[in-house]
This record gives sequence, structure tokens and C-alpha cells, in this order.
Amino acid sequence: MKKVMMIGSAHIDPVWLWQWQEGYHEVKATFRSALDRMNENPDFIFTCACADYYRWTEENDPEMFEEIRARIAEGRWVVVGGMWIQPDMNAPSGESLARQLMYSQRYFHEKFGLTATIGHNVDSFGHNGMMPQLYHKAGIDSYVWMRPSITENPDIPEGPMWWEGVDGTRIRTHRIHGAYTSRGDIPEKLDEIFELSEKIEKPVMCFYGVGNHGGGPTIKNLREIDAFMADDPRGKDICYASTVDYFRSLESEDIQLPVWSGELQHHASGCYSTHSASKKMHRMAESAMLRMEALGAMAHALTGHDVCASAVRQGWNNLMFNEFHDIMGGCSLPEAMEDATLQLSEAVSIAAREENAALQRMSWKVDTMKGHPLRVRSKEEDKYLWGVNGQGTPVIIFNPHPFEAEGIARVHRSVQTVRDDAGNVIPCQTIRATRTNRDDRWDGIFRAKIPAMGYRLFWFFQGEKEEPETSELSVSQRHIENANIRAEFDPMTGALTSLINKQTGEDALSGPARAKLVDIEHCDTWAHNVFKFDRPAGAFSDAGITVLENGPVRAVLRVVTRFGISTLEQRYVLYAGADQLEVEVKLDMHEKFRMLKLCFPTPYGKEYSEIPYGVITRQANGNEEHCQRWIAMQGETCGLSILNNGKYSYSASEGELRLTVSNTSLFADHYGQDYRDDTCEFMDIGVQRFSYALVPYSGSWQDAELHHRAAVLNQPLPFVVETYHEGPLKSEFTGIRIDNTALSAG
Repeated sequence: MKKVMMIGSAHIDPVWLWQWQEGYHEVKATFRSALDRMNENPDFIFTCACADYYRWTEENDPEMFEEIRARIAEGRWVVVGGMWIQPDMNAPSGESLARQLMYSQRYFHEKFGLTATIGHNVDSFGHNGMMPQLYHKAGIDSYVWMRPSITENPDIPEGPMWWEGVDGTRIRTHRIHGAYTSRGDIPEKLDEIFELSEKIEKPVMCFYGVGNHGGGPTIKNLREIDAFMADDPRGKDICYASTVDYFRSLESEDIQLPVWSGELQHHASGCYSTHSASKKMHRMAESAMLRMEALGAMAHALTGHDVCASAVRQGWNNLMFNEFHDIMGGCSLPEAMEDATLQLSEAVSIAAREENAALQRMSWKVDTMKGHPLRVRSKEEDKYLWGVNGQGTPVIIFNPHPFEAEGIARVHRSVQTVRDDAGNVIPCQTIRATRTNRDDRWDGIFRAKIPAMGYRLFWFFQGEKEEPETSELSVSQRHIENANIRAEFDPMTGALTSLINKQTGEDALSGPARAKLVDIEHCDTWAHNVFKFDRPAGAFSDAGITVLENGPVRAVLRVVTRFGISTLEQRYVLYAGADQLEVEVKLDMHEKFRMLKLCFPTPYGKEYSEIPYGVITRQANGNEEHCQRWIAMQGETCGLSILNNGKYSYSASEGELRLTVSNTSLFADHYGQDYRDDTCEFMDIGVQRFSYALVPYSGSWQDAELHHRAAVLNQPLPFVVETYHEGPLKSEFTGIRIDNTALSAG
């Protein structure tokens, strides 16, 4: 095996300091250049990832696509990556990353008769600890990456190594030395690469070619490599190769490699809180697509209905493309980030249309007549509801999750009574609507348990009100409480001062929970070389507290705090019987160069975070970390978790858990601290909305079923208000129930 294998490649950012249309063109130009180099140099080998780039070429230049197919068959154009693009490897969900692999490998197999065996994410900003398992299950046994660099994390071995995931799965990897491009002359780069090979006493790869805005290996690159082979004494120790050649040689020669266990972090710690709008839309698109697929599977099983396959594929195409690391990382041009938000919203709309078709097909087949001839379809009494002759209006709640879950139905009409199909009274509540249509400004809500992957039929009534049982809920300007939780507030600052689990008597807070600002003016968008954000810049205060609701279903307490001209409105929502406190947030942010963190002092010390299809425990040292739908701090017998529906960044130190909810960095500020002017645009200025939930739990995070809670927060149960009709489906259905495994339909 040669000491150095020369890897010709082209890193193409389809979006970064340009929009996707420019990236589309650059892919074609780079591919054309690579084919030209092959015609000029019979030894040159080109390594290329990203299935979407091949798809673009196929649809826009089928003749060039056929040339590429021929070179792939020849073995000189080597397909790697196994993903749609080079995504961020921390923020997408486990299922999104699985779809990146599934759709890419399927495309490669259909078009080229092969699948990638080498993972390739050379510019992604870190790599979660579940990727070895995901790659292994996708037929990928080796991985090329570059970030974090040796200066950012010197503990990770240089060159090749075994990467062991958090579950114990191992794959071979190689961290690129220096850069995935060739900057300057090849001989100078080879001097560094040979030095590395001798230092670690192992063969290494040397990447060459112009990158970022495409380009690939140049005429000059190849001339310099050929000259080095001919003239330098070390020339006999290099060769043209692909990453496949490199890893197969490591394997065949049984070269012993060091082992790194866990995740590969940190690089761009600021990128997991930038551009809240696209991140929220990404989570919405993920959740909408997965919920639609689950409900589509239910509809197929119950009615034979099929979702539109081409529409579903377009939704996933949009989602996967916008998981590209410079998009998901929120570090691209403002125009490019607007493109991403629009494309992700298209995925949400696609999912909504397909989901609605599935729901309506099922609900229309549920028998709501039940032998009552008086249930006629004539809206004589009310323009909103089909309540005729006191028979009630049917509403069906569906559960897309493989576990029993509680769903909330909200109908745009004041409702007096709700019953299940057996006639049992379900507590309901009249609440303020989001409309003011003269005196028509009230909605009705109720909450009920729905079987796994199933549905239940309920009935709304507007007649005589059933006398409700005494409510367990209590709320004032200083507290909100039910049978399981008591939360207390400081009326001056608005701080949550206590969160008591009434089953254990334990307070999950050790001090006031505040919304605190952190100064980040010294950082660029990425926060290069900054891994801890700890420069205090004030806290929201000056509270206004109002009781909005207090009924048999839920209590709602609105807490509005301020800092400068920024306002933070948090609506604390506590349902009867619930053991978590939900919070609906409206943030109007105007502080520049600031992070906003929701900070929760806690007596617990061990940190946990959901990662893609896994959970990791980290040292609570204050570093900014990536997360998925939940984070937690845990003690010996109790813990506190924060669930979220669109945030990806947090920090924890012993004694405090902090969810990062806003980052008002500049757009695309790449090492630009000395070049800023008044034309620069800030991210996250203005209004954003999101939700989170506080879960004070006993036992472990597994006992608290945080995965289930987070799934329901992100994929709430949909419902359909129906009319009267006969049908083959009964009033209740239970589908697949799997309590300890995540279930997805693809």
C-alpha cells in the first residue's frame, strides 16, 4: 500500500454564499471538468458524493450523465457518500438521516447498479455518535470527514481510525488533514501529508482539487502530481486513487488502527442556534412528513387508500436538500436562507395535503349513524357543527404514534358537553378563539387518550351543559397547579421559581429560571473557535402576569417579560392529570449580537441529550452542544427534562440546564468581525414562535418516556370534525403498538 493516496474530488456547496441555482450550474460545470481531465490523463480518478448532484445532471444534461455512467462502469469515476447531499450530521433526526441514506443508495443502485460503501461528509460541522450504526445498516463500512480539525479537537486520532458509535458499532474512518481542497501547490501539500504519514506510521489520503464553489481537480493539479511522481524520490510512494481504494487497502493489509468512541465534535457551535425560522420549518417538515406517512399507512390498512408516491418523494427531496450543512447550519446568504424556508414550507404543505386525504378517507368510513334515522345531513341549527335534534357532532381523533397518546381536539365553536361513543362524559372547556367574529369568539376543547396507531370517535354537544366534576386545576398570578405539578412564579421578574413534582415532593429547580442574554459580538456566524458562550448581557424582567384560562381541561398563565424593546411572552399551559408543564412562546427579539437562553437552575448534575436515533450523556461543562427534541439533567432518583419543537442547541453546567432559543448573529459573517458595516443583516430579529415543555420526573429518562413525550409535542394528534354517515369502520381502532421502539413508515 502506498504511503499517500491522491484523492481527486470537488467539494461543491450547492448553497452557501450563493443560491441553489448557482450551485446547480456549478455541479454541471464541475462534472464536465472532471470528465475532461479523464480524457486528458488516463491515470486520473475522480471521487464524487451527493446523489442529488447526479440527479440534477441526469435531468438537465442526459448526454453528460451517460458519459458519467460509462466512467463509473470503467472504475475511474467513483461514487461515494451514500447521502442525498452532505447534510449537517447533528441536527436532522435519525429518520431524516436514514432517508438520506435510503433515497441516495436507491438512486445509485437504480442508475449505476451499485451502492456507496464509503461515507463522505468532509465539510459537515460535527458527527453524531449514532452514525456508525446508521452507516453500517446502509451498507457503508468506512467514512471520510474533516471537521472538527486537529486544532479544534486534538484528542481525536489523526489519519485513519476506528470510530465506535454510542451503541458499539464500529466503522473505519479517516480525518482529512489540512483541507478537502488543494490550496496552493501540490508539492507543498504533499510535504505536510508525508510528514503526517511518518508521524502516525500509517498510510494517509491527500485530497486535491478546487472546492466549495466547485471546480475539482485542475490541469495544474494533475501536472504537479505527475511531476512529483517522476522527479521526487517520494514519488514512488504516491498514486492516483479513490477513497474506496484507500479503505480496501487498509482492510486487506489489516493495518491496526486506534479507536475513538462517541461523537466527533466540535466545530461550528453557533450554527445550531442560528436562523430560527428555517430550523423551526425544518422540524415542522420532518414531523409533518413522518406523521403523514404513519397516517397514510393506517389509511391504506383500513381503507386501501394510497398516498401519492411522487408527492411524498418531492417532500423528502425538499427536506433532504435543505439539510445541507450550510443551510441547516443557518450560515448562508439571507436570500439562500429564504429559499430554504420556502422549500421546507412546500414539504409541510405536501405532507398536509396527503395527510388530509388519508384522514378524510378514514373518517368518512367511520359509522357515525349507528342506526339513528334522525341524524340527517342538514345544517338547520348551526353553521359550524352538524348537531341535529340534539344528536351531537362527531369528531374523530387519530393517533399516528405506536403508543397510546393523549390528543386535544379544538373546534371553532363554544361546546357544552363532550361524550365518547359509549356515552361517557369527557371534560371540555370553552376558551378564547383566535378570531373575533362579532360575538363569535369562543372555541371548545377537550383532551382524551387515543390508542396506538388508531383513532376514537367522540361527540360534541351544544345543548344542556353537564355539571363538571370539581377541577383539580388551580391558577393565580403566582402559581399554576394540578394533582401532579405545582409551579410558582416571581411576580416582579416573571421567573419560574419552583417546579414541584407532587408525587415525590421534589423541586426540580434550585433557583429562579430566567431568560438570559449572552454577548456574542466577538463571534462570527459559525462562532469559529468559540465553544462556550458565557458573556452575560442581562436578563428579561419587568413581568406582567395574567391568568388566561382556568377550567376543567386546562389552566393557562401568561407571563410577559421585557428587555429593552424586546418582549418574551410565555403561556404556561397545564392540563388536568398532566405531569408536564407546556409553554407556548412568542418572542419579539431586537437585541443584536445576542444569544437568548432559557436557563433552569437544577439540583441535578448528569446531562443527557437526544441525538439522531439515540441518547448521549455528556460532561456538563458549559460547552454549547447540539440536541434533538429533548435534553435533561438527572440525579440519582429524579430529573428535569426540557422538550422542544424546533430548537437544536443548549448548554449545561453542573447546576443549570440552558436551552438556546435565539441567536442574532449576522447572516453569512465568515471571519468578518473586522469588516462589518451598517449594510449587514441580522438573523432572528422580530417575532418567532415555538413551544417547549418542562418535565420534572422521577427515576430515569427512560422511565419518564421522554421519547414519547417529545414525539407527541412535535407530532400532535390530528382530528376531523365529521357529519353523519354509515361506514364499515367502528368507532374505535387500535393498530400497531410498540412501546420501546421508534416506528416509521418509509
